[in-house]
Amino acid sequence: MITSAFMYVGTYSQPDGPGSGGPESGIHLLRADSATGLLRRAEMTETPEPSWLAAHPSGRFLYAVNELTEVDGRPGGAVSAFAVDQATGQLSPLNTRPTAGRLPCHCVTLNGGRALAVSGYLDGTLEVFPIEDDGTLGRAAAVHRHTGSSIHPDNQAGPHVHSFNLDPAGRFALVADLGTDRVVVYEFDAESGALVPRPERDARVAPGSGPRHLAFHPGGQFVYLVNELAATVVAFGYDGAAGVLRELQTVSTVPDGYAGYRAAAEIVVHPDGRFLYVTNRSSPSDSAPSERGEDTIAWFGIDQRSGRLTPLGRVDSGGAVPRTLAIGPDGTRLYVANQRGGNLTTFLIDQPTGALTAAGQVTSVPAPVSLLIAGE
Repeated sequence: MITSAFMYVGTYSQPDGPGSGGPESGIHLLRADSATGLLRRAEMTETPEPSWLAAHPSGRFLYAVNELTEVDGRPGGAVSAFAVDQATGQLSPLNTRPTAGRLPCHCVTLNGGRALAVSGYLDGTLEVFPIEDDGTLGRAAAVHRHTGSSIHPDNQAGPHVHSFNLDPAGRFALVADLGTDRVVVYEFDAESGALVPRPERDARVAPGSGPRHLAFHPGGQFVYLVNELAATVVAFGYDGAAGVLRELQTVSTVPDGYAGYRAAAEIVVHPDGRFLYVTNRSSPSDSAPSERGEDTIAWFGIDQRSGRLTPLGRVDSGGAVPRTLAIGPDGTRLYVANQRGGNLTTFLIDQPTGALTAAGQVTSVPAPVSLLIAGE
């Protein structure tokens, strides 16, 4: 069960993806029943298209990207800061900053909460915003613009920065670029807060893969990359001293011989490091291919010595287009945000095997796309 009392859910204003905001666009606060783990919606804080959420290490602040293409008549998106009432979980807006990149889709705090890194999907940007002592965001201190393309005519005509992960030692950042089929490596200078590109260390994956999100093994020696377009997971060995990735294995998140629509989304490693979970999404809109894919959660066993993956099973996500996953701090429950289904589903995790069983708990939330458990 969740040991914390709060979960935050970032949403889109419409089931098929980001729009321009609206009355149903915001961050939903959910509270958990301490006995059953049942989630109940409490309130919503309005902010347009908050598609990714990040907590400050102190627990006093929360940050959300606003996945927009235009703000106040100028191209770009935004990122917003909120104060957190740690007793009630309520959010109070602090400030909002524009982003140079359109459709910002991911953010994460850096350097003990002194900065926020924001990934810009549409323009292939990575921006760093200073965080002030009061939790507010300063103006962007650095903007990195990726270049390049790959083979998919619609999704890889240019760079698309999808996520940013600082390694456990805080020395290197691994940035998944869907448009260029690369994991781009930056060296992080904690003293100055600067990110320095190290292109000689970039990891390339098979053309057309579409890197999306990364997850580190708790030991730090392995990294797992989910590829959206190919619906695959790449296991890497990771040299944290040099910031170098070494490919170990690629596995599919869908069955052998599968020919339908595919679009993998989120990846998480169980807190004990023995299992890995990935979402598979069916077509994201009514105008997508007529041969719909599957809405499932696939899970894999992780060999603790080699880092290699063994497919263990798949289960229906309980809703359409499972976008994001979150595992409760005690590792017994997994929560799924079903974007087009408009709900959150809860699964019990069998501790010996990692297998998922639907808990029978479904919480209605419009177009959920990001989950953040307080205290993680």
